[in-house]
Amino acid sequence: MQTYEEQKAFVSKLNVIDDVFFQKMAEDREVAEEMLRIILEKPKLKVIDSKVQRFLRNIGAHSVVLDLICEDENHSIINCEVQKEDDDDHQRRVRFNRSNIDTIFVEKGLDYKELPDVYIIFISKFDTFCENRTIYHIDRVIKETGTVVENGTHEIYVNTAIDDKSDIAELMQYFKKSVGQNPKFPKTCHRVDYFKKTREGASIMCKLVEDYAAEKLKQANIQTATNFLKNGVSVDIVAKSIPSLTRDFILELSKRNIKRWREEYYSQVFSDCNIQNRLYSSKLTK
Repeated sequence: MQTYEEQKAFVSKLNVIDDVFFQKMAEDREVAEEMLRIILEKPKLKVIDSKVQRFLRNIGAHSVVLDLICEDENHSIINCEVQKEDDDDHQRRVRFNRSNIDTIFVEKGLDYKELPDVYIIFISKFDTFCENRTIYHIDRVIKETGTVVENGTHEIYVNTAIDDKSDIAELMQYFKKSVGQNPKFPKTCHRVDYFKKTREGASIMCKLVEDYAAEKLKQANIQTATNFLKNGVSVDIVAKSIPSLTRDFILELSKRNIKRWREEYYSQVFSDCNIQNRLYSSKLTK
């Protein structure tokens, strides 16, 4: 078990931009509200509901975990994601998150005109578009006229890499190096101090990091087991190779994956048949 001094030294190296630290920061609704007021430039914004690490399950499709999901006083939905590594197509990730939010958070039978506005805020340690801006607002634009057309979706990319001396940049610099006090976002600073300067806060943060690391290892082992099973390795051999997973768990994993792989196979077969039929029909019409 770590001593308090060891825990304090470890947590001192973490910053708000780190996924686990952001998660604990955003659990405090007032802190989430303060950060969103600055990023959205809405000083009177009210967050009436918020959740961190919200799991959105998609039956038969890729599910997603949202870092922070909020609802404001106008019932707009605000999703905020933090990302340190530039290792994926993040614009498509934003697109995927938005589609999941529309699917899961919108009530059945709702008229299109009643759909809530959705804000997707992507906070990164890198300049996503390499245009030397702290913040980017992505609009839907008619290509031929340059007219902006609204459909209630708002994509906002913010980064800690570019400091343009704005209030938003000031907050982003604090995300990158979370030390000291700033009167522009006092609640954020106070919560950082709680985790970095109190015994209770440091203990909570260290426990979360340990749990996060254990979950990442478990997911990696599950992916390895899935790859083994997909390549025809028996359940018993997989269980011996990955002792952290029980045989019963691997057996259930095998059953679920076999069903999914069968569905994917037949879906591909039907797709190929449709393509062949279209090609055949086109030949007949020539």
